[in-house]
Amino acid sequence: MTAQPVLKTDLMQTRKVKPCLVSSELNRELNEELTSELDKELNKELKKSTQSKFSKAAENYNAHANVQKHAASDLFKLIKPGFNKNKVCVDLGAGPLVNTHTLQSMFSSVVAIDLSLNMLQSSDLTTTKICADMDNLPLQANSVDVIYSNFAVQWSANFSTLMQSLYSILKPGGQAYISTVVEGSLNEIKTAFAALDSNSHINTFNSELHINQSVQNAGFIINSAKKCIYTDEYTTPLKAIASIKAIGATTQNHTNTRQGLLTKSALQKVCSAYPLINNKACVSYHVVLLSLEKD
Repeated sequence: MTAQPVLKTDLMQTRKVKPCLVSSELNRELNEELTSELDKELNKELKKSTQSKFSKAAENYNAHANVQKHAASDLFKLIKPGFNKNKVCVDLGAGPLVNTHTLQSMFSSVVAIDLSLNMLQSSDLTTTKICADMDNLPLQANSVDVIYSNFAVQWSANFSTLMQSLYSILKPGGQAYISTVVEGSLNEIKTAFAALDSNSHINTFNSELHINQSVQNAGFIINSAKKCIYTDEYTTPLKAIASIKAIGATTQNHTNTRQGLLTKSALQKVCSAYPLINNKACVSYHVVLLSLEKD
């Protein structure tokens, strides 16, 4: 039987101090270092916000994650039959382990990884659980046979870097099955909030082109790449807006956001501007399904 992925032990990084440079070089390096540190701090705050939102949503996630369930089902169909004996699979962004049970029926060993400890603890399923940031995975290179990730990698701070990391973690010949939300998603909510102000109220998602380029640049063979649009319908705009909060998806991955709670009149204005289809308030997600392979 294939051994479990080996966790890294060298997670602490030592900062190297460079010798004194001439004035202009020192100024340039300090500026670059300051920019880098600011970016890191911003990413930390966004990660904390993401972790908090998904932790609060853990209890109600299963009842509202309808689109995610449809995407997961389509992603399972991409997994090669007869490939899975004695394989180690990582369920990346496992949430409350809604897909882990199915993966256990397909692979000999499944490791569930999620940023939210509450999400992982909300399931009593017996499997290896690791609370970790997908952008800093504590897994050794060439240690995993399969990576399955449904509706998760859009929360990465840097999708291109994440793809390089996943490529490194996979063994040669390893497979990755990934669904990710792309631009065009939540347009109904974006349209409704545009009636209120010019601030952003939804996440910024990567383009389909960026997804494909990042995957190729990481070295993956793309066995399949398919774009789907999944739609949920609600009886009122208010329920549609509340649906993304119920699954923890109100975390915004940029800084151009409106601060504070909406007033009652502001919320009424947003609901009035919500586009309806056959008197239904829809929430649509544009999703790319990927079947990838490491040489």
